[in-house]
Amino acid sequence: MSKYDPLHQTLLTKKNPIWRVHFDQIEKILGISLPASARKYPAWWSNDETSHSHSRAWLRAGWKTRQVDLHGEAVTFRKITNDASDSRYTQHVQNPPSLYLHDIPQSIMTALTRRAAANDTSTEKEAITLLKKAVKKTDLIKQANSIRAMTPIGQDYDLALLVRQEREKR
Repeated sequence: MSKYDPLHQTLLTKKNPIWRVHFDQIEKILGISLPASARKYPAWWSNDETSHSHSRAWLRAGWKTRQVDLHGEAVTFRKITNDASDSRYTQHVQNPPSLYLHDIPQSIMTALTRRAAANDTSTEKEAITLLKKAVKKTDLIKQANSIRAMTPIGQDYDLALLVRQEREKR
């Protein structure tokens, strides 16, 4: 019996094909602390069945690690499917996302998690994508307002045309 068998058993019971879990939760499941290398090296979480007993625990349960966030001390497991796209799930995030979500209302986190699963990405990356879209809209509004400020009052202008002309000048 491997010390990682409790993780293996836990993964066998998971219904959702994606499981994002923090290292401390894994330690509770295992009943032991993870080795220091698990917190220091993304390679510890690699899907290498031949040389790592810990990775055999998830691989033999039908799961692969997909994302490792050492800074946030979390890992995403994804259930192995039989399609050719499954190989992409062996990739690891060498640089953790630049956004960490804390004190977010549960309803928003649930929506972000669902959206991330649908888009096959992490919750953090999904939040970054949404923030970038919001910033882009804000920038467009600022640009439109600055163009409006330059136009004489009382005259009608095609705002879309003015924005295109302004972009072409750059």
